[in-house]
Amino acid sequence: MTTPPGFELPAPKATLDLTMDDGAPIQVVRHGNPSGPRVVFSHGNGFASDSYFPFWQHMLERFDLALFDFRNCGRNAFHAAEPHNYHRFARDNVAVHHAIEDAWGTKTTIGVFHSMSAIAALLAVIEGVWHWDALVLFDPPVLPSPGHPLRASLLAAGEILREAARNRQSRFSDPAELAEVFRTLHRFRRIRRGVAELIARSTLRFVPADGAWELCCPGSLEADLYTEVATLPIWQETGPPARPMLIVGSDPELDGALKTARRCAEFCELHGVEYAFVPGTTHLLPVEEPERCFTLFTDFLAEHGITE
Repeated sequence: MTTPPGFELPAPKATLDLTMDDGAPIQVVRHGNPSGPRVVFSHGNGFASDSYFPFWQHMLERFDLALFDFRNCGRNAFHAAEPHNYHRFARDNVAVHHAIEDAWGTKTTIGVFHSMSAIAALLAVIEGVWHWDALVLFDPPVLPSPGHPLRASLLAAGEILREAARNRQSRFSDPAELAEVFRTLHRFRRIRRGVAELIARSTLRFVPADGAWELCCPGSLEADLYTEVATLPIWQETGPPARPMLIVGSDPELDGALKTARRCAEFCELHGVEYAFVPGTTHLLPVEEPERCFTLFTDFLAEHGITE
């Protein structure tokens, strides 16, 4: 299967092959302008950083872009089913950041993360690691504390996603087969043309032994993250950010909007975090309205004088 027209990914300018302290491999790829401010970007649950090319392609001219996939995802070889959880992701996030600095130098660095990786970045912050000059987080699925009137319905929605991931088909004859599955899913209805193929190609790996394609991140690993987020102390313990932080949510007024969309706004108001949302978008906003997401990102940097 070829890359969809208009989504020809550039060859990396450099790669880092890292090994976490428990042996898990993580590869970082470098794109863009080595003279610009650094952006470190990663993905949502079950996805890969290359899935977001419609968004990060807009960074290539101005930014020194470092992409990485979390353990057991995307470009990385499968390591182990455990640990595959948010506390481990937060530690990996810190290790990757330091490895990038060691290899490519210290400079102004902005973390840009979506969904799962945004939660990992928030968790690292409340665990005392603020290594970014700024953070931009897209639609982190923050869940309110016990006692909040909407917590039960949010937990129920997480259980539905968990069961769907557990029952997910894991092997395919071709990435086109998975892309067709995405096109039938309601939650993918607003993604740009060609993105279904891009996500399929970046989240499957070829198995030479039998000529099949299998999910890089098995559904069984993806599944528990949908409910684990409810156990994290993010809602309770996040304080006013020490450095610039923007959360960009999906449209809380959209018909059928996820309940988490409004919780992003509430979370930001509670903790003094800058907030914006992209009208007409769902949780997959970086691949639904990538240009508008990029504009919010660059406007935020300009407001805080982050230019080099």
